[in-house]
Amino acid sequence: MRLYRKVVLAASLAALLGTSLLLWQCNDGESDSDPSISHLQVPQHPFLALNGRSNMHNDSYMTDTYEIDGPSGVNPVVDLQSYGESVNTCVTIAFDSEDRILTTNAEMFNFSMLLIDPESLEALATYDLPPRDSTDPLFPYNDTSGATYFVMDDQDRILLTDSQNAVQIIEYSDAEGEFVQLDSYDLSGVVVTMEPPAMDHVQMTIPDWDGEHLWFTTRYGIIGTIEPGSGDVETIELVGEEIQNSFAVGEDGVYIVTDHALYRLNADAAGVPTVDWSTSYDRGTVVKPSNFNQGSGTTPQLFGDLVAIGDNAEPRMNILFLRRSDGGEECRIAVFDDGRSTTENALPGLVREGPNGLEYSVIVDNNYGIDRSNILTVDCWSDHAGGLVRIDAVPDATGAYECTEVWRSPEKSSQMLPKLSLSNGLLYVYTYEQRPDGVYDFYLTAVEFKTGETAFSVPTGSGRDYANFGQPLILGPDGSAYLGTMDGLLRVSDGAM
Repeated sequence: MRLYRKVVLAASLAALLGTSLLLWQCNDGESDSDPSISHLQVPQHPFLALNGRSNMHNDSYMTDTYEIDGPSGVNPVVDLQSYGESVNTCVTIAFDSEDRILTTNAEMFNFSMLLIDPESLEALATYDLPPRDSTDPLFPYNDTSGATYFVMDDQDRILLTDSQNAVQIIEYSDAEGEFVQLDSYDLSGVVVTMEPPAMDHVQMTIPDWDGEHLWFTTRYGIIGTIEPGSGDVETIELVGEEIQNSFAVGEDGVYIVTDHALYRLNADAAGVPTVDWSTSYDRGTVVKPSNFNQGSGTTPQLFGDLVAIGDNAEPRMNILFLRRSDGGEECRIAVFDDGRSTTENALPGLVREGPNGLEYSVIVDNNYGIDRSNILTVDCWSDHAGGLVRIDAVPDATGAYECTEVWRSPEKSSQMLPKLSLSNGLLYVYTYEQRPDGVYDFYLTAVEFKTGETAFSVPTGSGRDYANFGQPLILGPDGSAYLGTMDGLLRVSDGAM
């Protein structure tokens, strides 16, 4: 038995359905009454905030998973708070040790860092960031720089890259009641020299596992390290390759995917980035609709002994499971339909113990056909293929891995970065429906990890203010779901029973 519901009037539904509001689960090697997912813990990066709080993808392995519950869909409460007079959206969302929200607020030209009260959603402090350059050919829909990505370290400090190619380290000072810049590293001299108005962009920075270096990437192929004490910078250039996704950091190195290959790197004794191995993939022949470039749209997903990415193959994208030790392939599988298959999202995933060794699962969100350039008119999804699939990589008795499609869901995500609760077994996505009058209605939708069936769908609002085109969903310490829309920050929480 499965229960599909759209929560419109939760009190009425509760009275009508009573105890049927419970989510039923299938037997997946675990108790039917236990919705949690068997998994191995994600290692905690020693120099980042606690897992689930540190960055857009939750942890340094970039798993997009949580050990806490998200909303149940019962008695939902929906709040939307704006932080600008026109279009504004909250991109990366993190939480400090006081459970306050930290987020980058992006308007068309300007970025700012906000400290937000988690109860009222009011901004408590603002830190202005340099504006983006509107003459840049990537502006505004293909530019992921300018503090789109930031990470929180273990001391509540924010590490971000701004639109002037500087790495800033800032924190909110309770004593002073404002954000304070602690350090800044100017990287404008190490980006790729390009013919104006084109320009290179520093994308993201993360400390390595031992805290000796800050690693950074640029859009057009620079990989570098910063030694925090001296400020010394060392770089290498991957000529002709683009990097527009965030990257992962493990105990064994830094994992970066370009539009040609996946790399694992470490720093040598002088701090110079050194390639341990690289694995090329099928990058296809075109930039598929919804993608930023002709290459993988995924952030490397680290788990167990493997790393997973998607390629850009035709007619269908493949999901690749590669060994972390040497980049060798364990298995691959094509997903979705011919000519209608791609993603510009990370792969929420986990690893668990199985009878023949470690078993792996990822969720893939099909973004094919989404047109970000139409976001202001909210007509991005007229050709969107949509769909979600769960892919497992499981070893047989000999240790050889096979990739299989466990289930496929028809749900169409707006391209919001999905998140998986390992505690309640739900994958959270942001879906839409177009009404006969052309207006889009939006929903926070939960899909059961074990079965792929839709558990519930909460209406959040209609029209441009509630649209989302790639900003991540975040589960907060209070169990609420937060995501950026075109008019600020949306929160969906459980109301009183």
